[in-house]
Amino acid sequence: MPRHPFAAVNLISDPIHGYVELTKRLAPDEAAAAGLPAEDAAEDDLLDSAWVQRLRRISQLQSARWVFPTAEHSRFTHGLGVMHEAGVWARSLYPTLPAAMDGAPLPSEGLVVETLRVAGLLHDVGHGPFAHYFDDRVLAAFPAPPDARRPGVKSLSHEDLSQLIIERELGPLIGALRRAPGNTPERDAFAASESIDARWVSFLVSKPALVDPSMPRWVQVLQPLLSGVFTVDNLDYVRRDAFFTGVQVGIDVERLRRYAYIGPDGLTLYESGVPALEGFLGARLLLYLQVYFHRTVRAIDLDLGEVFAPSIRALFGDRSPVERLAGYADLDEYALLHQAARWSRGEDIAAAGTSVPGDGRVEAAIADGWRGILLRRPRWHVDAEVRAEYEAGAFPQAVVDALESAASAPQAVVDALEAAASGATGASGILAVDLASVDARLPDAEAARRLTIERRDGSHPALSAALPRIPGYALIARRYRRDR
Repeated sequence: MPRHPFAAVNLISDPIHGYVELTKRLAPDEAAAAGLPAEDAAEDDLLDSAWVQRLRRISQLQSARWVFPTAEHSRFTHGLGVMHEAGVWARSLYPTLPAAMDGAPLPSEGLVVETLRVAGLLHDVGHGPFAHYFDDRVLAAFPAPPDARRPGVKSLSHEDLSQLIIERELGPLIGALRRAPGNTPERDAFAASESIDARWVSFLVSKPALVDPSMPRWVQVLQPLLSGVFTVDNLDYVRRDAFFTGVQVGIDVERLRRYAYIGPDGLTLYESGVPALEGFLGARLLLYLQVYFHRTVRAIDLDLGEVFAPSIRALFGDRSPVERLAGYADLDEYALLHQAARWSRGEDIAAAGTSVPGDGRVEAAIADGWRGILLRRPRWHVDAEVRAEYEAGAFPQAVVDALESAASAPQAVVDALEAAASGATGASGILAVDLASVDARLPDAEAARRLTIERRDGSHPALSAALPRIPGYALIARRYRRDR
């Protein structure tokens, strides 16, 4: 007897979400028995694509895993979690979508849910080795592809590469999907004429968020779920990163979701859900201050700053990944760290001035830097630290100015630094000021486009008024010294 077609779902055990569902393709006889057309693809085909499997080889926490020993999770597992979170939110918000449609047609629930799930799975598909560090140290040197929906020019980022991969590489697979996971065909199957346009997914994962009136109204309305005050992305990574680093946070995501709906102004949070939002933003801020901005994590990042870009040039060459998208698929952390281990052993070392982009060789100074990183022996150590909170437009420059002055250091430190100056090769000499700043909540003007807060009396306060205990920005400014 053929299986029920909507039982064709795999269950993936996940420590954060319990079970994550994943559709698997129906066999032709099963589809026929259910009165459905044959399926050419399901979510497991997308998951098993080379681009998504590559994310297993991109760490979620970059250099933080050298500080937090259990933080060995990947962008792949995070993507699965965001896919699940996106589907749950799409189902919850779907009944309220008509309020913001302005008379535009609303597609099937299955199509909406699956579009958000695919966007969640693929939102990080463009990441390179060491994720955001790769953005800052490599991609930022190249321009993003021009886009009429974005004013001016911007530097290339992993989101731009994600958009290209989604549209150029994974578009046919995405367009062949025909259902969301579930056991109710009337709810989970797409209508006969429906399919997912890869450009919808590309639009959803773009950052900064694009403005595109040609997009279906429902896609525009749900865009803040991927680029808003809270997102399905950070609702997963805050819980996942906290779990794997052992940081204790309490987040009531279900309460946040139960009090969220689509109103005439788009994504709206009723007043009863504000404490849950405040708790989430506070937990996210704690994670930044305790994990992402940990003093040793940032020290390792300073060492990486001396070796990272030359190492990528040695492996990948000096062209933009936009021009070499197929080759970019092979650039992951396994490839980088394998070669870094060879360099640290003295293999593939180039004489000064003889290395060629893409030849796999680096100079001895780069190899020495990797040796310290791989053995967790950072050369930079904190000399002074100041923490500050501030609002948009009020950056505490005086704090930075004080740290940049070596005269503010204890005399013994100054003497030691001066004695070592002749042998120092740090990017900023013997002293480096590291600024680690997090946008704890979006500025009011930006938040108003992403989230509406509704009080019981029907008023709509600014985000800063609704969340007075959450700062706009938090800063850890540190002065590091290089001791060898």
